[in-house]
Amino acid sequence: MTAFQKVLGLIPARMGSKGVPGKNMKLLDGIPLIQYTFEAAERSQLLDTILVSTDCPETAFFANCFAKITAPFLRPANLATDYSPMIDVITHALNYAEEHGDCFEYIVLLQPTCPFRAPGIIDDTVRYIVRQNADSLVTLRKIPDAFNPCWAYAFGENGLERVSEHPTFTRRQDLPATYHRDGEIYITRTSLIREGLITGGKTATWLNNHAFGINIDTPVDWTLAENLVQQWKELTKNIFSY
Repeated sequence: MTAFQKVLGLIPARMGSKGVPGKNMKLLDGIPLIQYTFEAAERSQLLDTILVSTDCPETAFFANCFAKITAPFLRPANLATDYSPMIDVITHALNYAEEHGDCFEYIVLLQPTCPFRAPGIIDDTVRYIVRQNADSLVTLRKIPDAFNPCWAYAFGENGLERVSEHPTFTRRQDLPATYHRDGEIYITRTSLIREGLITGGKTATWLNNHAFGINIDTPVDWTLAENLVQQWKELTKNIFSY
């Protein structure tokens, strides 16, 4: 990485959560959920600065206990509601960094609701977006065949209607592969952020296929994470401290 390609890691962690109350600091197998993301970020060699954007004093205090992570401000209340756009949260953090003398080429968004990132994926995706000279990057996962949008239906004016304009597929083997954003990593040029976009321009993609993909938003998601965490810790026991 060159000097003009400085990278800011940003971990957004607002206090309010209706699906799983207090989930960022809620203990997942004995440690706060957000610590899984903290440790993944700290192992990165390419994040020049790691900021936590939170409105929660407890989360800020916890973040500041980590050597490479800082929560230098409390997020304003108007940026910590259910309806606050993520682009505004990112712009606020970017403005703070620039006002304190730091300029960055890319921002890596690391949501704490995705605790099980593959070791090395942060640096791998940063290298990839630079190599591709792309403006943004998203991590993807293949949509299971049972939920393929080619087999999706909705109730419309004429009753049950197919959602997809693709021809009807009767065999699973004939379905086109489709993908969804898994939320693990977003990378964006700061110039694109200034245009009000998180993804856009030339967009690179990174396909995740490990078995621990989860984005915790509901109690069902939390239960699934609890079922996976012991396997995850065994897999990464020589990498992370937890």
